[in-house]
Amino acid sequence: MIEKIGIIPAESKQNILNKAILNGDINDIRIKKTLAFFAEKEKWSSLWNLADTLQREVSILFDNEENIWVDIGTRGEVRMSPPLGAKIPFKIWIHTHPYDAYWSMTDLDTLASFSSIMESAMVLGHDHYKLTRKIKSDDQKSLARKGPLRLWTDEKIKKYNEEII
Repeated sequence: MIEKIGIIPAESKQNILNKAILNGDINDIRIKKTLAFFAEKEKWSSLWNLADTLQREVSILFDNEENIWVDIGTRGEVRMSPPLGAKIPFKIWIHTHPYDAYWSMTDLDTLASFSSIMESAMVLGHDHYKLTRKIKSDDQKSLARKGPLRLWTDEKIKKYNEEII
């Protein structure tokens, strides 16, 4: 069995990315490498803007060995789909929404399904993000009172220029 490795982050020039997008090649490896680069460098605004230019939601998954996996979805949805070779527990799942950052029903289902093998998740909006992490103390507000979502923090929306603590 051949084991895959994640995307190696590398930023491409905007004109190269634009050409691939105009040609309809949304799965161009340079686009995926650039998305991985922006995620690795925590350039949330740049990541969201590239996804918006693609007119697609994107998903970036950091596995337990810091490999980065990139998926490009549709305008209204991208699912977390860990590939063969991704190592659990996953460090963080980052994905974009077309404008506002919030936990959609699909996102909540994903968090519930992957609760035991994921540490944190983030959704990016046009100028802000929403983060959730595994609850570590009883005084943290959770996404739900019962079920697997009770294990996840319900954190406030933050602007991109605010630090993640």
